[in-house]
Amino acid sequence: MVLSCRDYRKALDIIDAIYSIPDQKAMIRQVCEELRKFIGIHSAVFVSSDPKTREFHFSGYEVFNNSEESMLTYLAHFAMNDPFMSNGWFKHHFNEAARITDMVPGLGETGFARDFLIPVASVFYGLGAWLRAQGDMVGIFIANRQKHERDFSRRDQEIVNILLPHVAMAIRNIELIGGRDPLKEACGVIMRDEAGLPVFMNDAARQAIKGTSAEHIPDPGLGSGAAFFKNGSSTFRVRTVPLCNRNKKGKFILLEPHPPSHRLDPGLDRFNLSRREKEIAVLVIQGHSNREIAERLSIREQTVKGHLNNIFGKFEIRRRSELAAVALGLRCTA
Repeated sequence: MVLSCRDYRKALDIIDAIYSIPDQKAMIRQVCEELRKFIGIHSAVFVSSDPKTREFHFSGYEVFNNSEESMLTYLAHFAMNDPFMSNGWFKHHFNEAARITDMVPGLGETGFARDFLIPVASVFYGLGAWLRAQGDMVGIFIANRQKHERDFSRRDQEIVNILLPHVAMAIRNIELIGGRDPLKEACGVIMRDEAGLPVFMNDAARQAIKGTSAEHIPDPGLGSGAAFFKNGSSTFRVRTVPLCNRNKKGKFILLEPHPPSHRLDPGLDRFNLSRREKEIAVLVIQGHSNREIAERLSIREQTVKGHLNNIFGKFEIRRRSELAAVALGLRCTA
């Protein structure tokens, strides 16, 4: 369906508001209020998720024009029966809204509608999506209408789909800037001005891009997928955060060592490593040489070699390349 010029202008106004509000709760409420006036929604809910584990934070939710009691009832008894939570379609479609009536044509005959939607939440129609920004899962958003109202139209879907990537990006930015997504390892930080030129770079970023140019770092932009920068044997996950809003070109570029330590922890914890051995194992898997590890940890290179020999013995391996395979569960020890 082709949207009108008025539809696009209104959507752009809402996008401006999305990036101008630094508080997640206030931003989501503002988006819901704008959608109420723009396309007509009765209520809405956002449930956040951990970008690392992708598990939903059922304590971190926002409810618009509905009761806390209905939300608690939903979380306690009905969340896993909600097609927006359980339908496999959403695992492969991010920032793309779907109607609950398209997923469940006979919605009115389901227990979910009879026992929860109508009597408890006082809604029936739903338009929802899983939100993801630059590879980070940020949550699920569902807008609702009551049964006596019309179902969401294709125009409504298209308008919401224009907004969803920006909502996802703004939530992800707020979490990063607010420190609610802490990185365990040193993260490279580069600040670019409006012309795209680097005006600041920390030591971790200099080490990450040594021997190459910052211009070669890919920009994940507004996409839902992750972007990676490889330099030699080291790989970095790339994430960006705008300095101000979408009208400003300046941005921060974050270079996170990959794979991240939180993904390696379960595999490494099985081998009874000391704290120092675990630090060294993570850095080896992330592609650092013995010399680089020694400089980073302020120890002698010979000390690194000694710890590495102990690690190899505990893992029952002989080569550095085998360490990642065992830690990530791609290969078992003998």
